Amino acid sequence: MLSLFFMRDKQFFAYTLFFGGCIVYFLSQSGMGRLWLWGSYGEFNNRATYISIAVLVASFCLLGQSLSLTSRFKGSVEIVLRFLTYAMLPVGLYFLIIPLDLISAENVSLIIYLSSLVTLTVFIMAGVTALQGSRTAMYLFFTCAMMLLALSSFSLYKFNFIERSAVAPIIGQTLIVIAAVMLLLSLAEFVRTKNEEFAQARMETKAKGDFLRNVSREFLTPVHLILANTKRLLAGQSNKLNKSTRQHMSTVIRQSDHLHNLINDLLEMAELESDSFEPEFELVEISHFLSELKGMLLPSAMEKGLDLSTEFASAKLLVQTDKSRLQHALMNILTNAIKFTEKGDIGLGYKAVYFRRRLGIEIFIRDTGRGMSEEFQQRMFQEFAREQPGSEKEPEGTGLGLVIVKRMIEKLGGEISFKSEKDSGSKFFIRLPLRVNLD
Repeated sequence: MLSLFFMRDKQFFAYTLFFGGCIVYFLSQSGMGRLWLWGSYGEFNNRATYISIAVLVASFCLLGQSLSLTSRFKGSVEIVLRFLTYAMLPVGLYFLIIPLDLISAENVSLIIYLSSLVTLTVFIMAGVTALQGSRTAMYLFFTCAMMLLALSSFSLYKFNFIERSAVAPIIGQTLIVIAAVMLLLSLAEFVRTKNEEFAQARMETKAKGDFLRNVSREFLTPVHLILANTKRLLAGQSNKLNKSTRQHMSTVIRQSDHLHNLINDLLEMAELESDSFEPEFELVEISHFLSELKGMLLPSAMEKGLDLSTEFASAKLLVQTDKSRLQHALMNILTNAIKFTEKGDIGLGYKAVYFRRRLGIEIFIRDTGRGMSEEFQQRMFQEFAREQPGSEKEPEGTGLGLVIVKRMIEKLGGEISFKSEKDSGSKFFIRLPLRVNLD
C-alpha cells in the first residue's frame, strides 16, 4: 500500500524522471550509448542528450512544486513550474522528431538556459525550505548546486567558451553523478519521512478507532437497559398509563432504538477501519445462501404486503467469501428495500459475470420503492448521508448503513454500484470474484 502511495506522489515521480534523465545523459555523453544501444546511428547521440536535458528540467519543475516551502510567492512560482513541466513534452518531441540539421544552436542554447534558470529557481526554493527545517530539501539544495555546475560545464564547451577537451564531458558526468547521489540521499530522507507520516497516521487512526469502540461500548449498555426497561414498562403497564404518557414512552423507545442502531453502526465502522479486521473466507453455494437470506426477510416483506422473489439466472456457483459479512451487507440493502417500499415487489438474484478480468458473480437487489434523488445519489456512500424524508412517518436511518455495506464489500474484494430513479425504485449490484487472492 505504501509503495502505491509513493507512485502516486509527485515528488517520487520527479525522482524517477531525474534518474531516468541522468541515465540517458550519461549514456550519450560517455559513448556507452553508441557502444551498447544505438550503435552507428550517431545523430541519436545528440538527440538523447537534448531529450535527457528536457526530462531533467521536467523533474526539477516537479521537485520545485513538491517542496513544502512557506512563502507568499510559492503559489506563483508553482504555476510557472507547472507550465514548464507540461511544456517539456513538446520540447522533447521536437528534439526527437525534427531533423538534426534543422535544430539550431539557438534552440539548444535556449533549453540549456531554461534548464539553468529552473535549476537555479529550485536551488533557491530548496535552500529556503532547508532553512525552515527540511532535511529532504537540504539534499535537494546540494543536488541543484551540482546540476548548476554541470550545466555550466556543458555550456562552456558546447558553445566554445572554453576549448573542447576529453576532460570536459567527464567533469559534467562526474558532477551529475554527485547530483544523483545527493538526490538518492534526498529520496532516502523522503521515504523515511513518508514512512513516519504513514506510521503516525496509522497510529492516529488506530487510536481513534479504539476510542470510538470503547466509548460506543460504554454507551451501548445503558442505552440497551433504557430500551429494554421502557419496552417492558410499556407492555406491562400500558392499561394504567394515559395516552400522553404512552406517546412519550413510545418516543423514548423509538429514539433509544435509533441510538442503539447508531452505536452498533459506529462499532461496525470502527471494526472495518481497524487493522485487525480479517474476513474469514469460505466456499459458499450462492443459490442456497440467497434462498436462506430470502427466508429470513420474507416475514417482514409479507407484513407490508410485498412480494419477495428470487431470480437465479445462472447455474449453481461456489463463491469464496465471508458468509456472515456478505449476509450482513445484503441484509442491510434488503432491509432498506423493504423499509422504503410501500407496494410492489422486491427481487433478489445473481448471475455469473466477468469481474476484473476473471470469472465472478453479480448479486442484484431491486425494489419498486421510492427511489433516490440525484442529489442524494452523489453522496449516498458518505458517512451520515441521508435522503430527505418524504413524510414525518417515514422510518429514520443512521446514515451509516450503505457506507458500511460499501466498505464491507470492498474488504471482500468486490464492488457495489446502483441505478435509481426517484419514485421508480432502485437496483443495487454487488460484484464479487469467485475466488479471492489471499496473498
